[in-house]
Amino acid sequence: MKLFHRVLPALVLAAAATACSTGVRAPQHYHVLDPAPAPAPVAAAAQASTLLVTPTTAAGFYDAQAIVYSPTVGTRAYYQLNSWTEPPSRRLGALLTERLRRSGAFGTVADATGGVHGMLVLDTHLDEIYHDAAARPGLAKVSLTAVLSDPARRFVAGQRRFTASAPALTSDAAGAVQAFDVALGPLLDEVVAWAGQTAARSRGPDASP
Repeated sequence: MKLFHRVLPALVLAAAATACSTGVRAPQHYHVLDPAPAPAPVAAAAQASTLLVTPTTAAGFYDAQAIVYSPTVGTRAYYQLNSWTEPPSRRLGALLTERLRRSGAFGTVADATGGVHGMLVLDTHLDEIYHDAAARPGLAKVSLTAVLSDPARRFVAGQRRFTASAPALTSDAAGAVQAFDVALGPLLDEVVAWAGQTAARSRGPDASP
């Protein structure tokens, strides 16, 4: 009986060592940026102009599938075993284009790379998208700069930086992703409203009909 008690712990330790030696790792988790859909547009006359939307660019550290967080003030790091399904800038650009089309603020909204000709061009740049976890559970923070221009007239109709944040429910990647979804919806809607209003103001007497 005493021999049995000595052998059992040894077997448990051996099994644990074998499991570690197999190199089994925790699975990688992939997350999708999925903010709430835009509200139904208020009925309004659409602009006659065509809006071309260029692909959203991003600052170097954020131009990746990795989810960024800030463990302490002034630092940035990537979450391990958690990633976006695609770089946030690519997903954000697609979401913004979809919202612009649904808004009814423009006659046509098209990708600038699709060969469509238009008078107005919307450029967007993702300045930051990270989980500020310095004070747990932290905040999801997003910053985007938008520029609306008329290349034919060499005219910049407007430029603005948009920021949004939302509290995370948990201080991990999953909590950050949920908070990003909450923050992004209102930010995108704000960009859409600004683009429509700026385009309307930019149509002076020398603009094309």
